Amino acid sequence: MRSYYNSSYLLVSAMVALLLGAVNYFLFTPQIVLFHWLGISHTQSFLTDHSPTAIFLKEYFSDAAWCTALCLVVSYLSIHKYLTTPDKFLLLSLPFVSEAGQYFSIVPGTFDWFDMLTYLIVITICNSIFSLNLIPVNMKKIKSHFVATSVAIVFLFMVFASATQHRTVYRAPQKEPCVRHDALSYSPVLVQINIDGSYTMKDLSGAQRSGQVYFMDALTATNTYKYKLAQGITPNLNIYITINTDSYQHYGARVKFYVFDDNTWFDMPSNYVEPGRLFEDIAAKINSFVVGGWNHGCN
Repeated sequence: MRSYYNSSYLLVSAMVALLLGAVNYFLFTPQIVLFHWLGISHTQSFLTDHSPTAIFLKEYFSDAAWCTALCLVVSYLSIHKYLTTPDKFLLLSLPFVSEAGQYFSIVPGTFDWFDMLTYLIVITICNSIFSLNLIPVNMKKIKSHFVATSVAIVFLFMVFASATQHRTVYRAPQKEPCVRHDALSYSPVLVQINIDGSYTMKDLSGAQRSGQVYFMDALTATNTYKYKLAQGITPNLNIYITINTDSYQHYGARVKFYVFDDNTWFDMPSNYVEPGRLFEDIAAKINSFVVGGWNHGCN
């Protein structure tokens, strides 16, 4: 190793190379896991063209910078006699090992032959400059490689941190337990009706008042003595109707209803021209549940 290299410059240069790689990722490939871990939400690349310069900056510059940092760290450790030749060979093979791991889907990321070429060029240049002597020796002479292992862990961490977040883990949806509820056998069923819209109604309060009256009449018509409007009394059945409409003035609804020990919901399709007919069909369906029972989560 040439004596005129000041080893402290190697570590400083390695830190600068790492910083340049991180800044380049931030500017041109900001979707990597590292920024997600740091809570950085920037996701828009500053380069949107596909020129050779843009491709190099997006795909290869950061890899070259971080590989350069690895070479500088190996050179520093070699100067201070912390590494044997096999240690250096092991550390400088990490970029190729990580790329092979991507090929076999062991390591996050996308395999690219040009990445391999980039690593080879960088390491070859560093080897010629710093005389790393990457020649295997008798493995029996290898003693402790704690320092080499520590550096390997740090740089493998960088491999995982620079992977883009394009993989998701599938989780099977939790199946809702099957619930079967008996009919409401008592009479009268005290009803509270709540009407709202998923869109801005011109006269919401008026629609609520008139809609409640119309819906209660429709519900009573399905079963004359079964229902009574709860006024100042705790209701047995709470009904929530959310009206929706499409761009053709067709009406539908999502209906939720609650009893003291259960709740469920159903949708009415948006193909009603008259809200009154929609209320009548909702009332008929509610009555079928009340007198016949209902179930949910039993598919």
